[in-house]
Amino acid sequence: MEDKTSTWAAFGSDYLKAIDVLSDKDEYAIVGVESKEEKGKQVLCLNIERGELKKLFGCNKTNAYAVQQECPNSPKDAIGRTITFNKVKVQKVGTNEIVDGLRLQFKPKTEEPEQDNTI
Repeated sequence: MEDKTSTWAAFGSDYLKAIDVLSDKDEYAIVGVESKEEKGKQVLCLNIERGELKKLFGCNKTNAYAVQQECPNSPKDAIGRTITFNKVKVQKVGTNEIVDGLRLQFKPKTEEPEQDNTI
């Protein structure tokens, strides 16, 4: 039987937390999107990767709005895009405690260079 106490990985969350983000320059690739029900509401979740790190990012209203502004046709249009996160202070619902939160920001799409089709 594998010893799960040799690293902290077994005790971590599938969700990206503010403590996981070391710099606002860290880039994450969106590799999937899904909808999860949490407390009776549908929440947009982004499957993100950065190197070996694979996490879910549950979008609050502010972050879901940012995705909608960037991808107005469908949340799936976010797949393949690169995002970064800024840490912000937010008020935790129910306790009014001030905690670190994350705001996603899309990196601008890189324009594909035009191909020269002349021979």
